[in-house]
Amino acid sequence: MISQTALSNLAHAQTNDIPALLQQLRGGSAEQQKAALKSLASAPDGAARATAIAGLVKLLDSDKPAVRARSAYALGYLADGNAEAAKALIQHAMDKDPTVRNAVIKALVRIKAPRELTLPIWAKTLQSSDPEAIMHVIHSMADLGSEAVPTLRETLSHPEAAYWALLVVSELGPQAAELTPELMELIDHAQPEVQLQAIIAVGKVQGDGEKIVPGLVKVLRGDAPMAGKYAACFALSQYPQPTTGAAALEATLDDASDVELKLLAGWSLLTLAPETAKRPQALTAIIAGLSSEQPRIRHLAIRALGDIKPGPDGPSPEVIQAMTKALQDSEPAVISQVVDVLASKGTAAVGVIKTSLTNNALRPLGIELARRLGPNAAPLVPDLIAAMKSSDDPEQVREIAFALAAIGSAAKPASDVLVAELSNENRRVRYSACYALGSIGSDAQNVLTELTQRLGCDDPFLQLSAAWSLLKLQPGDPKLIAQAVPLLTQALQHENEFVRLEAARTLGTLGQAAQGSVDDLNALSSDESPMVRQAAAEAAEAIQGK
Repeated sequence: MISQTALSNLAHAQTNDIPALLQQLRGGSAEQQKAALKSLASAPDGAARATAIAGLVKLLDSDKPAVRARSAYALGYLADGNAEAAKALIQHAMDKDPTVRNAVIKALVRIKAPRELTLPIWAKTLQSSDPEAIMHVIHSMADLGSEAVPTLRETLSHPEAAYWALLVVSELGPQAAELTPELMELIDHAQPEVQLQAIIAVGKVQGDGEKIVPGLVKVLRGDAPMAGKYAACFALSQYPQPTTGAAALEATLDDASDVELKLLAGWSLLTLAPETAKRPQALTAIIAGLSSEQPRIRHLAIRALGDIKPGPDGPSPEVIQAMTKALQDSEPAVISQVVDVLASKGTAAVGVIKTSLTNNALRPLGIELARRLGPNAAPLVPDLIAAMKSSDDPEQVREIAFALAAIGSAAKPASDVLVAELSNENRRVRYSACYALGSIGSDAQNVLTELTQRLGCDDPFLQLSAAWSLLKLQPGDPKLIAQAVPLLTQALQHENEFVRLEAARTLGTLGQAAQGSVDDLNALSSDESPMVRQAAAEAAEAIQGK
């Protein structure tokens, strides 16, 4: 099938073409049918569209599934708000051919068919065995919000539809809270997958805890399948009252032998009661998950450590040690998750980063984390300076410079070490040092002197980098601007796309002082890079005050 974007680019069918196109769709070859479909689906408003809709509705009764499916598909693009077309489509929503069913359901969703017509169809579809059609219905019902609740109440009682209806309830969340009685009946369901989804839905709807928690406690402390117990831990974490939920989690933390169950019980308990007396025990259970042989459990442990709030004295040493160890995990996906969690912690992650910067194996991750924390990583500036001085890896030195740049003005103590890197034999290190000096705003005399010297070097990119930094440090300095404009204008011709891009952007900040570069900027209107073309156009406009 073709996309809506493609359809919009097709020539509109003329009114007198419609009968021929319908005939072609009805009896032509596969290629002819596809071509006819494209033209019919792009019929313009007015008589042509009305004729096309009427003809397509008739073709829904074709004895050929391909014709019925294509007719439904085309109606989805033509019949927005057309009640008669919606009624005709609904008659075919239970077509024996799955391709037709899917085309009809997509069309009903696309034309925004009246809900009083579609809801019964959605309920019936949830009882079918066609996963694709079911998923379309789940999303459609979820979009209806609380209006879908009466239909869901009926559907939850149907053995073949209950599981799928529970997925809709989970999507609706609190909007489906009034379905709590029906959900509580299903958390004891004989089919494990239905029971599991019912427990998850109970956690999502956030209904009346007094009515819900006792049933969840029964699942957690009873002989339910382990997956149900896992889900019950999550669901209980959503209900602070009654406190019997927290008590059940504490008991599970005490006596569970399953590592994952203890982890989840600890996580949920700390969500409900961060200051619980069992906090150390809960943290121990979560940290133990980091040693599991199963990556999935290690992922859970990291999510838990990222989710729970630090104690009044900040993260405990045990947590810092555990997260530092997790940075050495054998699974790249786990390491990536640890980095994401730590980056989201702000200043609470500083202890982990400080430790990792002293470990050669973990240092690259610590540098990345410092960069992502930005100004929150200010306490790490001395550690980053030490790492830069001790590193013999140019790429690592370069990344440290970017981390210092991200920290900003608080990284000014790193000025001297960055100035030293301006003479590094690796050109990429020199560029990053320039960038960092401009970003942290270090205007010490030795910084200005060293950067000014680079304006006369034979490396165009270093010239550009130095000019950019100096303009950041001494904005509005007429002598500097006069010196920088020719360099930046010349850089507009550089073979490197990034050099041209930054030169254009920088010229755009100089206003009338860069008037002499306008013609060169306009010449970039045919540059091969769309980013350069846009930057040059914007710079020319800024300089001319447009």
